[in-house]
Amino acid sequence: MNKIGRDGLSRLRNSLLVPGFFVALALLTAAAVGPARADNARRFDGSWVVRTSAEEGKCNKNFDFKLAVKNGKVTYAGYWPVKAAGGISKLGLVRMTLTHGQRKVTATGLAEGDQASGDWSSPQPKCNGSWLARRA
Repeated sequence: MNKIGRDGLSRLRNSLLVPGFFVALALLTAAAVGPARADNARRFDGSWVVRTSAEEGKCNKNFDFKLAVKNGKVTYAGYWPVKAAGGISKLGLVRMTLTHGQRKVTATGLAEGDQASGDWSSPQPKCNGSWLARRA
């Protein structure tokens, strides 16, 4: 019989238990989230009305416009030739880019339920501000 000692046995047991605990936790989390994954991807789907507020820089206009979300992906739902890319993660994290001609706006934020808010910035003209959105 090999002499490991009490400390060695304790370290061996802990080295086996800790990874096992994390594997079990990961499996439980995956099982709990798995069936709802499709629903989570669509939980922010629908039409959203967005209101911007210019706060710093050479942008002196505020805009109201509509976006559509489908399977977490954002598209522009208005009449102007605007391209929207990005989306809302299943956790509600918003990251998108709106492009109109040579102008580009990057927006980030958080969506919760039927509301969302965050910040936006534009490199040309250099300005930034905040935005609020609500499900239409």
